[in-house]
Amino acid sequence: MSNIISLQETSPNHWQAKYQGNYGVYTIKITTDGKQTLGFSCSCPSSYYPCKHIAMIEEAIAGRIRQSVKKSGKGEGVSAEEVLKKLSREELYDFTARLVKNNPDLSNAVLLEFAEKIETKSDNKYAPVIRRALEEQVFDDEEYYYSEDSLDIDVLDQWFEKAGQYLEAKKNQEAVLIAQACIEEFASWLEKNDSDISDYVSERYGTRPFEILEKAADDPGMNIRALYDYCMTELTKGKYAGSAMFDGFNDLLMKVSAEIDSGAFLDLQQRLLNDIQDKASFAAEKILRRIIDFYNRSNQPDKAWKCIEENIQIRSFRKAVVEKKIEQNDFALAKKFIRDFIDTSEKQNKYYSDEWDDYLLQIAQKEGDVPAIRSISRSFINDKFNDHYYRIYKSTFTSSEWTGELEKLLDHYGGKKNFYDDSPADLLAAEGAAERLMLHIEKHLSTDSVEKYHRYFAADFPEKTLALFRKAIDYYAEQNTGRSYYERIADLFRKMSKIPGGKAVIADMKGQYKIKYRNRRAMMEVLGLKSTTSP
Repeated sequence: MSNIISLQETSPNHWQAKYQGNYGVYTIKITTDGKQTLGFSCSCPSSYYPCKHIAMIEEAIAGRIRQSVKKSGKGEGVSAEEVLKKLSREELYDFTARLVKNNPDLSNAVLLEFAEKIETKSDNKYAPVIRRALEEQVFDDEEYYYSEDSLDIDVLDQWFEKAGQYLEAKKNQEAVLIAQACIEEFASWLEKNDSDISDYVSERYGTRPFEILEKAADDPGMNIRALYDYCMTELTKGKYAGSAMFDGFNDLLMKVSAEIDSGAFLDLQQRLLNDIQDKASFAAEKILRRIIDFYNRSNQPDKAWKCIEENIQIRSFRKAVVEKKIEQNDFALAKKFIRDFIDTSEKQNKYYSDEWDDYLLQIAQKEGDVPAIRSISRSFINDKFNDHYYRIYKSTFTSSEWTGELEKLLDHYGGKKNFYDDSPADLLAAEGAAERLMLHIEKHLSTDSVEKYHRYFAADFPEKTLALFRKAIDYYAEQNTGRSYYERIADLFRKMSKIPGGKAVIADMKGQYKIKYRNRRAMMEVLGLKSTTSP
C-alpha cells in the first residue's frame, strides 16, 4: 500500500488513485455501487485483467470506508457530519464556496448533484459547466503516448452516468440536455486540443451521448421534432466531420425521421453517398445500411431489399443476395454473382475468403453436380486437412475408387510440404487407420504428436503406444529443464496411466529419472520423487 500516492473519491462512488509502479505513475479508476466494484481501469502496462493494482486500490478503498465508519461511531470523538449540522446556512455556504473555488473535483461533484437547479438564459444550462470541466482537463504525454488503454475523461463519464440516472427517473429532458452538451463541447474541445489526443481518447465519448438520445427518443412523451431539428442543425457544423459523432447524428436521424420527414432524411443520405467516390467502401456501406435500416423501421422491407440488390458492390450485400438466390433455387444467378466477385478480386489481386467457394459447393450439392462437388471440396483440403470437406470429397467416390484416391491424397500431403504438419495424421485418424497412424506417429515422433493422436490407436496397441510415449518423453526430458517442462512430463504421465500397463511403465521411468536426474530438484519435486542427493 506504500506505493499509493493518492486516493480520493472524486464524486459519489467514483474513486481515483495514483500509484507509483515499476514503469512510472499509474492512474487507477474504480466505480462502485457503495459495496461492489462496477467498473475499473488502470494505466499500467500489465497484460493481466484485472491487474494486481485493482485489488490493491479496492482494499485501500475498503480501508478508507472502514476508517470513515469508525470515526463516525459513538465514543470516537466529534465527526465532521456533527459539525456541519451546527453550521448556519451562511457559514455552510461560505465554507463550501471556498473549497469548490480551487477544487475542480469537488466543484464537479456539486454541479453533478445540483446543476438541474441552474437557471440561465443559455439554450443549454449544462454546456458551460461541461465546457469548463473539459478545459480543466490536463493530460501528460505519457498518459496517452505510452498507455495501452484508451484515454479516459472522468468528468464526461460522470455526466453520462448522471444522464442515465435522469432517464431512469423519467426526467428525459435533463438527460437530453446533458447528452447534447457533451456532444457539442467534446467536439469543440477536440478541435482546440492537440490533434493526437483524438487518436487516444476512448471512442465511447463520441458514441455514448447518442445512446442516451436514442433511449430518450423511445419515450412516447419525447419531443421527436426537437431531436430531428437538433440533428439537422448540428450536422452542418464542420467540427463533427469524419468523427463517430457525425455517424451518431445520422443514425439518430434514421430513427426519428420516420415520424418527421423521411424524404429529407433520404435526400441527405443520398447526398452523402454521392460525395463518396468509392461506392464499395466502408463509408458508403455505412450510409446504405442507414437507408436500409430506415426502410425496415418504416415497414418497407421491399425497398430495403431493393437497396441491397442494387448495391451488390458491397460484399456483405452481395453475400445476402447470393444466399437469397440459393434459398430460392435460382442457382444460375447465384453462380453469376459469385463468379463475378471472384473474377474481379483475382484481376485486382485482392484476397477473397473461402466462403465464396463454399457457396459454389452448396449449389453443386443441391444440383447434384459430382465433378463440381469433387473439384471444390478438394480445393478446401488441398493445402491442409479439413474433416468437413474431406467427408464431402470422399462421398463422391465409390469404396473401390476411394482406396486409390486415399493413397494419392496421402502422397500429396507427404510430398507437397517442405515442413511437417498434421494433415496426414488427421486423414489417417479420420479413416480409422489405427496401425498406419501409429506408424506415422512413430516416424514423426514428439510429445505433441503422441499426445494428440494416441487415443486413435492406444486401445488396439497399448504396449506400442506406451513405448512411443516413453521414447518421446525420454527425449523431451533430456532436452529440456525447468519446472514448466517437468509439469508437462507429469501431465503426460497422467495420460499414460489410463492405458493398460501404463502405471508400471511410469514407475519404471520414474525410477530411472530418480537416478539420472537426481540433481534436478524441481523435477524430483514435480514428479513426486525423493531426491537421492544430500541436503
